[in-house]
Amino acid sequence: MIQKEFLENIIEIFKQNDKFEYIDFKVDINQNSIKLLYLIEPKYFIIFKDENHFIEKNNNEKFNISGESVPGKFSMYENFILDNINDVYSKIEQWLDIIWNEISLASPLGLLVDEQEQIDKFCEKFDEYDDYFNTEEIIKVKQKLKLLRIKLEEEIISIVDDDKLSKIEIQKMHKSFDTLEQILPSLKKKGWVRSLTGRVFHNMKRLLNLRQKLILDSFNKNKEE
Repeated sequence: MIQKEFLENIIEIFKQNDKFEYIDFKVDINQNSIKLLYLIEPKYFIIFKDENHFIEKNNNEKFNISGESVPGKFSMYENFILDNINDVYSKIEQWLDIIWNEISLASPLGLLVDEQEQIDKFCEKFDEYDDYFNTEEIIKVKQKLKLLRIKLEEEIISIVDDDKLSKIEIQKMHKSFDTLEQILPSLKKKGWVRSLTGRVFHNMKRLLNLRQKLILDSFNKNKEE
């Protein structure tokens, strides 16, 4: 049986980490293995296995702890062997750092924040355009909206795991775009651009927050059971 002190040391790693919350992770324990799963992005995990149940050995005898992690230090998937119990703790800390680098550089919410800054700068350029779209411009905008619909539909499918819910969200997205196309001739350029960016940005941010909430709610429910 895995020792209580070993688990407490692992939990303490999460408590001391300033980038993650312990509730973001699920801990699965078997007789001779422990698996840590990142609930916010379940493809990320790390597993440790030890036939001696991670029990401290005498006379500085080496451990034989095998493991695997996603992401790894030098590749997305990594196998490793550890011969010291303290290396387990260091490995978890390293794994958390790698995850942070992954999600901070490419997290959807992080990208959306950056995108919103770009949107604001883009909209500022339209402040001087106090006129309406002409017929040629309307045709070009509709063509670009068609491409944007396809891209956002792919994003919604990747964000929303539930098929039924994703279909509902896709319908909402298309309805918004239908409205945007209808008001193209009647809104001045800067007002229409603001409407477009607001609908896209705020809706995608809402979906990402919903996804995180569903994951955590599911985790809490399983924990209570």
